[in-house]
Amino acid sequence: MENTRLRRDPVSLRWVVISPSRAELPFPGLPVRPPGVPAEACPFCPGNEAKAGPEIHVEREPGSPANGRGWWVRVVADKYPILHIEGGLEKSAEGMYDSMNATGAHEILVETPEHDQHWADLEVLQLDRILRACQQRSLDLRNDPRFRHVIWVKNHGLPTSLFQHQHSHIVASPFVPPAIEEELRGFGTYVRWKERCVLCDMVKQECAVGHRIILREGTVLVLAPFAPRFPYETWIVPTDHAHDFGATRTAVLRDLARALQGIVTRIRSLLNDPPYTLVLHSSPLGEFTREEYHWHLELVPRPPQVLGLEWGTGIYINPVPPEVAAERLRQAVQ
Repeated sequence: MENTRLRRDPVSLRWVVISPSRAELPFPGLPVRPPGVPAEACPFCPGNEAKAGPEIHVEREPGSPANGRGWWVRVVADKYPILHIEGGLEKSAEGMYDSMNATGAHEILVETPEHDQHWADLEVLQLDRILRACQQRSLDLRNDPRFRHVIWVKNHGLPTSLFQHQHSHIVASPFVPPAIEEELRGFGTYVRWKERCVLCDMVKQECAVGHRIILREGTVLVLAPFAPRFPYETWIVPTDHAHDFGATRTAVLRDLARALQGIVTRIRSLLNDPPYTLVLHSSPLGEFTREEYHWHLELVPRPPQVLGLEWGTGIYINPVPPEVAAERLRQAVQ
């Protein structure tokens, strides 16, 4: 059994404990995934468009009516948003404490008309449509000067989700999220010391070593990072430097669609279709943009309930070494 090791992620500068001996501990069972609402009541199914609300963005069959059947992907406003589009920021202070209105945008990207379709079973063209819709919303939302960042989050199969129909969230915020701020510090430190992008260097080293690479589709690499926080954590990274997902070329989006299909297929096969969370990490917007940043996606199967030690210290404990995870995922569809 490999000894426990501390590893530092060169992007976030976060230390992680890789502890294979803890793999023998019983894994806490996830709550049973609810069946969700049936198709006839699902607001994301064709024929129920009025329940979801008017479309902000859509790709649909030529000649099909707006806000009706015939769409391939559609974006609508979340009916229960965490941030609200109306109003100004109205920043204020209460002594030493700062606050402002919860202003922003919260949208739902409905990813397929099919109620029960899994990402692994979608055609690459459909995944490409999803990515294009996400990109277009990023380009549109950045025109609002109140917003500093746009994030895309997909939760698959989480027990807390009422709607199991494939969908994801696009959120524009008036601040840069802490996870992105943490990475920006790491990118900035690396550039000051080495005058290179840390993620570009990571791609070069992983390609040279090979044993943490899961798959490659053209200009997109899928790998298990050197210091993963969670078992089977996976990063999807463009091999060429680019800080802004909104500026991604069409060919790279198509490679990304193939890469996403490949990794979710392997995760479904190896881990028996677990819940997972997928998050897009991209540079802040406008005057806050940072060209040394390198956009990427991070995927975590079985999003964990963080232990008290991890929550209290920020030090994560992972029982599955990334080399083992990568090998298992490579072989999952062979």
